[in-house]
Amino acid sequence: MSNAQKLQVVTGFAGLPFGPVSECAVGEVGILGVPCEVEKGPRFGAALAPDALRAMAERVGTEFPAPGRDLGNIEPTGDWSGAVGQLVSQMAHLGVVPVVLGGAEDVATAVLGALPELPVVAAMPRIREDLVAREVNTVWLGLNGAQPAEVWGKISQRSMLWRTARQLDEGGIANISKIPERGGLWLDVSVIDLGHAAGVVGLNPGGMKPETLVATVEAMACEWQVIVITGLAPARDTRGLSELAALETLTAAFRHG
Repeated sequence: MSNAQKLQVVTGFAGLPFGPVSECAVGEVGILGVPCEVEKGPRFGAALAPDALRAMAERVGTEFPAPGRDLGNIEPTGDWSGAVGQLVSQMAHLGVVPVVLGGAEDVATAVLGALPELPVVAAMPRIREDLVAREVNTVWLGLNGAQPAEVWGKISQRSMLWRTARQLDEGGIANISKIPERGGLWLDVSVIDLGHAAGVVGLNPGGMKPETLVATVEAMACEWQVIVITGLAPARDTRGLSELAALETLTAAFRHG
């Protein structure tokens, strides 16, 4: 977010003040927007996500359940992924929890690449090989049936925990075990069924219900070390239900985690 834009608003995301990382105390959050656009796929508009989430939080009066600062946006030019990785590493070193609002999946790749030893809970419709390749196991939430056989075999060999969207919608929350005590959350908004959240990058019929996603994340007693949101395409959803689902999931993570 530019300085001119900051002057037009009193507070940043969900009531948090704007400020640099140096003003964050240990245990506080640092909200960072990375308006990166998707390069391919059926739908575009992810670059609008960070500021759309800020606007929706202000519109509905969301108050973030943890103290911290809104760091504004990093412009996705030049070596933006390296800059994001360095900032995330700095925050982790200072004991500040990065909350990164994307953007395309590349945003999460840069964020999680800076924390290679951190277990990840991934709420997304499809398995990603870069998460499978991490040294620590990933917990997969909301998978659909379109998984590559070779990648599916890898997560089975490593006994990674997974639940489909249908399992979670039918009450699979209580049976989730092996959740890490400390970890990172990657929320790709495309995990939500397209009928409930039209403003997503990926087309995912049969995906999770928003209330299931919120309840699942809220039920996890995990101390989140980083949270990154991707896959939101706000212009596709004129009612803003997709932003609301992302906001509710994010605040739910901090209510329990």
